[in-house]
Amino acid sequence: MAELSPTPPKGQQPIPFWRDGRVIGVLAQIAFVILVALGTAWLLRNVNDNIGALGSFRCADGTESFRCGFNFLSIDAQFDISESIIQYNPSDSYGRALVVGALNTIKVTVLGVILATILGTLAGIARLSTNWLVSNLAKWYVDFFRNTPLLLQLFFIYFGVILLFPAIQDAVQPFGLPIFLSQRGINMPGPVFMPSFAIWMAFLILGLIQAQVTWLFLGRQEQQTGRNSNRGWWAVASFLLVALIGWYVAGSTADSQGILVARATRVREFSDIEALVLGRLPVDNLNDIDTAVADGRLTQEDLTAASLHICSVQDDPSQVNFTSQLRRAGIPYVVNRSDRLDQATEAYAAGDCEVLVATRSALAAERNVLENGANLSIIPIAETPVRMAVPRIEGLNFVGGIKLTPSFAAILIGLVLYTGAFIAEIVRAGIQSVPKGQTEAARALGLSESQRLRLVVLPQAMRVIIPPLTSQYLNLAKNSSLAIAVGFADLWAIAYTTLNQSGRSVQVFIIVMAAYLTLSLTISFLLNWYNRRISLVER
Repeated sequence: MAELSPTPPKGQQPIPFWRDGRVIGVLAQIAFVILVALGTAWLLRNVNDNIGALGSFRCADGTESFRCGFNFLSIDAQFDISESIIQYNPSDSYGRALVVGALNTIKVTVLGVILATILGTLAGIARLSTNWLVSNLAKWYVDFFRNTPLLLQLFFIYFGVILLFPAIQDAVQPFGLPIFLSQRGINMPGPVFMPSFAIWMAFLILGLIQAQVTWLFLGRQEQQTGRNSNRGWWAVASFLLVALIGWYVAGSTADSQGILVARATRVREFSDIEALVLGRLPVDNLNDIDTAVADGRLTQEDLTAASLHICSVQDDPSQVNFTSQLRRAGIPYVVNRSDRLDQATEAYAAGDCEVLVATRSALAAERNVLENGANLSIIPIAETPVRMAVPRIEGLNFVGGIKLTPSFAAILIGLVLYTGAFIAEIVRAGIQSVPKGQTEAARALGLSESQRLRLVVLPQAMRVIIPPLTSQYLNLAKNSSLAIAVGFADLWAIAYTTLNQSGRSVQVFIIVMAAYLTLSLTISFLLNWYNRRISLVER
């Protein structure tokens, strides 16, 4: 092939460079880059002059420094935060307050993503159901929540639903479950992790490795023999076996919790507590307490006085473990909760209770500071890696379990319902994008409808679902900033309070933008990584 000559043919005049399309294109790009650079430089200079005039980044010695602009983060915040994952009090710094807000935002985002994905997937599959009622219910749900503003939905859920729940004494229990709906929010059972949970976690990791090895080993056997070995069931069974062994080992070797009681009570082990309480009651068996209360032989005041009185630290795992065993044995009890162990010890020394529950090491230290320490015994209490804390009313509030405050419940439910409607349409479109021939082939092989959906349709639909699903996750993370409308202390709500008190608007906006940018980039990175793994590799 002959090379193209850069010079024009003989007798033809060369094209001037100002009329050459290639040259004009290059010059236009250079001019555009110069304009962008000049505009950016002007903008930055203008911002720098305004910041300098405001003195936002001025140090104590009069100099300007970017670092000095954020010194306010170490100043005491002096405002309360309604709920926090980590410990916080008003004497903490603005920096810690913003960390609390960021963690609350992450909590809402993570829970919202998980629940919205589950709801959206079920609703999307229901849209394609052959059942008229199921498909139309899903359609009405999607149409309603997609076509109404999220802020309006949040107001309705918060003011029109949650705040209209009955008072705490008349809390609603749906279907008799240990879930309580009241004006104080939603209370439900929740796990409490004991010290032995670390040992059990090691067995869980070992079980996952064992399940993976079983899966691969049986998979190779299937390839060699051509026979189905039900490797999925065997992998699950191997994991459960290791988990059960770990549960037994962790519980039998744990010896970290106990109760402090007077020797005069003659309590030497947990089983002696039943005899101690029965000696105060006009019944021969703990199972007869309800009958005695019903026929008037035992008043509620007498039952409270005869119950086992316990001193403990608020939400201490040792107290949850001990009271769980008392409930299982049917032993009535009353708990006197304190914020710190020394306060609980003072209440015990004052005679407000007859049992002090904590870790055995802490009890040994507290016994040494008590005047009658020689007359006290530390009784070990058995434990399991995880206990379920069931909410119950004590006084004017619920104790134990997981509590969703009205504001947190409103923002979480609103985000899940709103985002789930959009995810439902994404799932429906992804399923419908799979060729019908795949469905027909699955049915020809004798697969059930659930197997067809789980093994054939959804794996192929995920390649269509993941890209728009990423956008919905990002929208959920950013929409969480609407939590300020219902009083939830998320990042933006705390940042707004910090801005008003400190007057550092520029710095606060930089922190908030950096936090949301980091959260969004993290979500995008994880979903893009998963999208690359499931994408088709073209040869």
